[in-house]
Amino acid sequence: MRTVFAVILLALLAPAEAQEFIGLAEQSIKEIMLSEKPDMAIDKMARNNTYRYLKYRTRDDSETWVIFLNEKGRCKGVRITCDNGCYDKKLKELNGLYSPVDGNRWIYLAGGSEIEVILKRESWFFTVTYEQTKHKG
Repeated sequence: MRTVFAVILLALLAPAEAQEFIGLAEQSIKEIMLSEKPDMAIDKMARNNTYRYLKYRTRDDSETWVIFLNEKGRCKGVRITCDNGCYDKKLKELNGLYSPVDGNRWIYLAGGSEIEVILKRESWFFTVTYEQTKHKG
């Protein structure tokens, strides 16, 4: 019984992760980011007339989160960009959280939805993209 309680408590106290945002309303996302990611500030200079999103950056610009919103203002995906110095740590974290489908791709279930995570490494940075999988039919 204590073990179950400890696991539940740790889950509730865990910091915000991108996958938790999918389906959440814009205001809820802002509150979570303010509370759980105080080292990240919203970038109000980011504007786009085609896509709705929230953009957050660390002070040193080593990490950026772009949280894409649908027409109803709910999260439909998240892209995190980091400098390559964090790559090995992030890969280990993703492998610890999810079972890999192949190379740098994971799929898991959350709230009745299938979420796909893709890790892509570039020359100077890497991205981690979380989005709901597209269902055929």
